Amino acid sequence: MSKNHYREKLIGADAKIAFDNKNFKGKIIDETKNTISLKTPDNKIKKFIKKNIKIKLKNSIIDGKYITRRIEDRIKK
Repeated sequence: MSKNHYREKLIGADAKIAFDNKNFKGKIIDETKNTISLKTPDNKIKKFIKKNIKIKLKNSIIDGKYITRRIEDRIKK
């Protein structure tokens, strides 16, 4: 995957998020220009700043710093 061209919506995706040498697993429930919100299996909501995380989906790993734009703008490009 090209680092600048992740064009799919992330909301609703099952993901693992790596942040500060810790991994968090759950479903992405919200995305803004700079943040991702994850609902963990124990129903806690964790909010992460995109530029500080890596997101692992089924077949790809996304460095959050490359998707720090509004979802509408990222999908259009």
